[in-house]
Amino acid sequence: MRGLRLNRPAHRYFARLYLLLRYGRADGHAEAWWPGLALTLPSRGDGAIHYRGRFVAPLLPYPAPSEGRDEIIVVGSGPSLAAQARERIPLESALLLNGAIHLAGPHAPRPLGVIIEDERFVYRHWRTIVARVPAQAHCYFSTGVIRALCETAPEWLASQSIHHLDFVHRPYGKKRPDAAGLRNLPFLRWSDDGKAAISLSPELGLMPVGSVAGSAAQLALSLAPLRIGLAGIDLTNTSRPRFYESDADKAMSRIGAASERILATFSIIRDECARRGIVLENYSPVSRLAEIGVPYVSRLEG
Repeated sequence: MRGLRLNRPAHRYFARLYLLLRYGRADGHAEAWWPGLALTLPSRGDGAIHYRGRFVAPLLPYPAPSEGRDEIIVVGSGPSLAAQARERIPLESALLLNGAIHLAGPHAPRPLGVIIEDERFVYRHWRTIVARVPAQAHCYFSTGVIRALCETAPEWLASQSIHHLDFVHRPYGKKRPDAAGLRNLPFLRWSDDGKAAISLSPELGLMPVGSVAGSAAQLALSLAPLRIGLAGIDLTNTSRPRFYESDADKAMSRIGAASERILATFSIIRDECARRGIVLENYSPVSRLAEIGVPYVSRLEG
């Protein structure tokens, strides 16, 4: 066991195994909120986050589409950003994903939103989250991320504007649907081969993609901007450190294994943008998004 580096505290692995053995696959995803987290969703009245019986923070509804919004830029952590002019990203229009919060700070403009869906990122970087993300930022967090922050930084969580990322395959407080149940959800748009889908109503549930970039793109699409830009979404060079990491200190990337599913999802997003008259463009010169016809624009080149 010497040298073993866990992505979560050991008790989270035990919680996952316990609930899977006790309830099976249909309800085993309750480990995301067990023990102690209770969410009152905004669709059922005033939303709230409670943890171990205590109120932590309000839970807010998703914002409505804003007519005339010029752009939304989805900012990932791809290695390509290390060599680009990151200061050219307008934070007021940016959805910062995971480590892209390094672009934020107490003296920088408040980003349009922060999106984190993997609790492992919280356990590794919660101090950076607290230091970088300014008060009252619009934060889109999954069930597991909210629970992990209730464990690690509840006071900080209470200072933010929190929105819940729910996923159709593991819905909060409900059983996991089977394939037919997913197919019958009217707000999902499927690819022609039926192997990938996106949600047209993220407030009702997101379709998992294998990357937080796909979740953010579903959210961006629902907000109906004139343009969606994609920065640091490389889907390649996964052996290199993210733009804020170093060779000596980098986390393993799982993007490579999921890249084909991610590309299939972005193909649906590309088509939906064309259907709605939204410009979709990519700012990473090495991104695999070029393979599906998302044009590269040299907006961030020095």
